Amino acid sequence: MRDAADNPSRRPVEGDTSDSPHSSDSPHLPDSPNASVATIFRAPRAAMSPMSPAPPGPPTLHLSAGQNIAIWAGFALLLALLPWCFPSEAALTLMTQMGTAAILALSFNLLLGSTGLLSFCHATYAGIGAYAGVWCVNRIGAGALPVSMFVVPLAGAAAGALAGATLGFVTTRRAGMTFAMITLGVAELVWVVAAMLPEWFGGERGIATDRTLGAPWLGLTFGSQREVYGLVAVWLFICAALMYGVTRTPLGFLARAVRDNAGRVAFLGQSPAAVRYRMQIIAAAFAGVAGALGALNFELASADTFSLERSGVVLVFTVLGGTAYFAGPMVGAVIGVFATVVLATMTRAWQLYLGLGFLAVVVFAPGGVAGLVAGHMRVLQTLRQDTVRRLWRPYLAVCAGLAMVVGGLIAVVEMTYGIRLAVASAIDPGQSWLCSAGASNVWARWGVAMLSLMLGAAWLYRAWPRLIGAVRQVAGQVGRLARGAGDQP
Repeated sequence: MRDAADNPSRRPVEGDTSDSPHSSDSPHLPDSPNASVATIFRAPRAAMSPMSPAPPGPPTLHLSAGQNIAIWAGFALLLALLPWCFPSEAALTLMTQMGTAAILALSFNLLLGSTGLLSFCHATYAGIGAYAGVWCVNRIGAGALPVSMFVVPLAGAAAGALAGATLGFVTTRRAGMTFAMITLGVAELVWVVAAMLPEWFGGERGIATDRTLGAPWLGLTFGSQREVYGLVAVWLFICAALMYGVTRTPLGFLARAVRDNAGRVAFLGQSPAAVRYRMQIIAAAFAGVAGALGALNFELASADTFSLERSGVVLVFTVLGGTAYFAGPMVGAVIGVFATVVLATMTRAWQLYLGLGFLAVVVFAPGGVAGLVAGHMRVLQTLRQDTVRRLWRPYLAVCAGLAMVVGGLIAVVEMTYGIRLAVASAIDPGQSWLCSAGASNVWARWGVAMLSLMLGAAWLYRAWPRLIGAVRQVAGQVGRLARGAGDQP
């Protein structure tokens, strides 16, 4: 349902409350039973600023200095404890990739979430940072320079910022769809140039390096995966803190203003193109850090880092986690890397599952995973036990339906892939992990899978409107409490 702020013809005039959604005691909520839970759990309009030109995102949480320090201290403690909880080499490698992906997703959200720019060439800056990092490592090794690998990401940041200043001078002159199409062309152009100049970019083999060439840093040579994880964790904390600081500066507030209403910002005397240009340079610098860390982890930089697929993956990770929350891209990066690395070792259909999960988040939780969790936490903190009593039964019913649908869908997908691979490689379809009992029970398996899928869909058809109704009642009570708190002196 569109709000009055989206349609100028429907904006109420001052003093007219006949058509205002806040004229009644209950907040304005979506009427459709197909509405998403995250949409209903948004902040009530009465708690928003009257200057809001667009539909509101999540409410701004005003945290004290002590709460901010506690959150960042907890984040640092989590990064320090992870290698002790998961000490295996495979787990450390996975967490290292999650860290570099988190930095890249956070930098991308400076454009998408803060400035409203959909860029398809963000991986280009990460690739330039990767090549700059490899070049510095090789120069350090060739000259036996007493430089630690810890400072190599600074070279990636400088290269990324320079590339952002060069390419962004052209791309940030426009916004919206024009900006997206320009960045798409830039990404393809850089990728083709890298493939055409193998003497510079190493061609398909790329350029290899050795991260142990530099001088030790605090006794660390970064030869083991644990030390590499420590390097990435330190830079993740530094970059996350710096990017959070950028969002709290006047430039960060201007970027959000440009995202919401560029014409109003221009009327106030600021140049929207200049704001977009500065944010592009900053985001490209942090993307260069992520690229340099990735190159140190794999000890390789190849032309594939410029591919359009990498930029698409970053976009999926960011939207999956949630663009409206600062920690959302990090959550999306963790989920996305886990799906692309771990799930890829379990099934050949991992890309299909990732795409279906992304589609489900976009449709049913537009605020991403972080927005969904934050909305529920906000309601639980407001109503406590009464909320749990009202919502646990509808949620349990929906979870049961989802379990049947997901189980049936996974069975159908895996059996379909098993048949396809059997036909392609001329093997027995019964060798599939889901079809190991022979061909006699094939029809029974298909029947059970389809029955689970249909029963789950029918169950959800009945359970989902009940959940939405319960959530609407709870959200209405939260809105009344928020307005009551706002009316108090």
